[in-house]
Amino acid sequence: MEPKREAEIISEILLKAASEPEFRNSLIHNPASVLEQYNVSPQAKTIIAKSISDLTQ
Repeated sequence: MEPKREAEIISEILLKAASEPEFRNSLIHNPASVLEQYNVSPQAKTIIAKSISDLTQ
């Protein structure tokens, strides 16, 4: 996947997490399951999971 497009998807996921509490809670408690739905690299999934984890501390 093109890096720019992957960055856009990461941004979309993080914005959705910021605005939708139910989605955010799912992402916090079971990131692997939620992120399976997105076509992003394992590295991107790690970035998203870490970002969400950092926000909740």
